[in-house]
Amino acid sequence: MNAIRVALAGAGAIGEIVARDIYPGLTGTELVAVVDPDPDRAAAVAKHSKARAFGALGDALDDVDAVDIRVPHHLHTDVALAAIEHGRHVLVEKPIATTIEDARRIVDAARAAGVVLAVAENYPHLKAVQQARSLLDDGAIGETLALRSTRAYQLGGVWRRDWREGTGPAGGILLDQGTHQVSLIRQLAGPVTAVSAVASHETLTLTLQLDSGVVAHSLLTWQSPGTWDQTEATVYGDAGRLDVVVDYEQHQGGYAFWTPDRAERLGSENYYASHASIVDDWAAAIQQSRDPLVTGEDGLDDLAVVIAAADSWQANGAFVDVRRQQ
Repeated sequence: MNAIRVALAGAGAIGEIVARDIYPGLTGTELVAVVDPDPDRAAAVAKHSKARAFGALGDALDDVDAVDIRVPHHLHTDVALAAIEHGRHVLVEKPIATTIEDARRIVDAARAAGVVLAVAENYPHLKAVQQARSLLDDGAIGETLALRSTRAYQLGGVWRRDWREGTGPAGGILLDQGTHQVSLIRQLAGPVTAVSAVASHETLTLTLQLDSGVVAHSLLTWQSPGTWDQTEATVYGDAGRLDVVVDYEQHQGGYAFWTPDRAERLGSENYYASHASIVDDWAAAIQQSRDPLVTGEDGLDDLAVVIAAADSWQANGAFVDVRRQQ
């Protein structure tokens, strides 16, 4: 079967990573175009995969099957809709959009056009998370009673950009990192029905009520000197405890679980493995006419929790019903 011909929209930091470190190692896709309004950036990133550089997406669409969108969050909607309008499959970086209305527009357009829409949320692709979910399904720690998680991320270097920070169009830490935590919690413990959020100095605490009745707590911060990218989650059950650790300072992810008669640490993977899995799964979904692991609807569900958390933040931490957002 022929490789999926891909145009990469966005030649910023994450765009360069996927062009340089992900696509060259994949067989199901071929990166043939890089699009960015900065011609020098487009040309520099295109060289990693011997792709052609373009200044506008419309100029690149004739010769591709699909578009991988890695532009700033607030630009996702326009780029995704343009690609879908031309019948191209879409992979869009998380969050799927910055508003529920825009996310619905993307999801509905993809469904109407019959194209595959995937969201580049890497947590469901992590082996640590997949193995943890399997353990929970097998009853390794009994009934889940509670969950807590932390995400420590020192925002700096190429990642600190005006569009990403504060209350600008991309929505700050909630949209940028909150989607990761919400995705992780949903993977480990199920749907979220209500959320409370309080914040200070680029640090957030979330209390989430789950459909199962479980309560989860989450801390997110961009102020973590000495920590580049670290996530931990602990699921407490009536027969044991399970820890999920994603520590990219060590370029690996893993998990451990404890029961009264067993303690075990398992799982390790390279930093790029989950990002490669995103693209591979998207390509396979296109070729097999199936849903990807993280669908547009999943992206919408994650975003609904984040938007509800933003509303809670504005309401001094009052609980906000997530279901009214969807």
